[in-house]
Amino acid sequence: MRIHDSLIGALLVLFGGWVLFVALGFPDMPGQSIGPGTFPSVLGVAFLLGGLCLIVAGRSRGTRRLADLNPGWRRAPRLLAAGLATIGVLVLALSFETVGFPLSATVLLYALFFLEGYRGPQWLALCIAFVFGMHLLMTRFLLVPLPAGPLESFL
Repeated sequence: MRIHDSLIGALLVLFGGWVLFVALGFPDMPGQSIGPGTFPSVLGVAFLLGGLCLIVAGRSRGTRRLADLNPGWRRAPRLLAAGLATIGVLVLALSFETVGFPLSATVLLYALFFLEGYRGPQWLALCIAFVFGMHLLMTRFLLVPLPAGPLESFL
């Protein structure tokens, strides 16, 4: 799928404007010129400028279509996988605390592999290794409190 640069640029401008709007509402640090809103403000301006550059570049090319669909996206399993990914992430978000990240992410990842034709036990092992590796990386090194669900005693 090819999305027009001006459409992506417009999304970046909207996102950058939102980040900048939120960051400017952060309180100032007493006695310092750099506060909690400085870094997000810089990122918001960078998104705004990058988005504007993409809009200008996209408009200068003159293509009229906003998106060109690749023929591969017209296959039913690919569309089903995109729908499963969207719905799966929503279900994962709603059941995050009870089911936990390792189980729900492994099931979602293997379901996506399964839809694309990767159905052997080695793919299930790959999903388990990847998700548990990500869980350990996030919880041990980055100190992100991801819930483990029923596997809490093992992790």
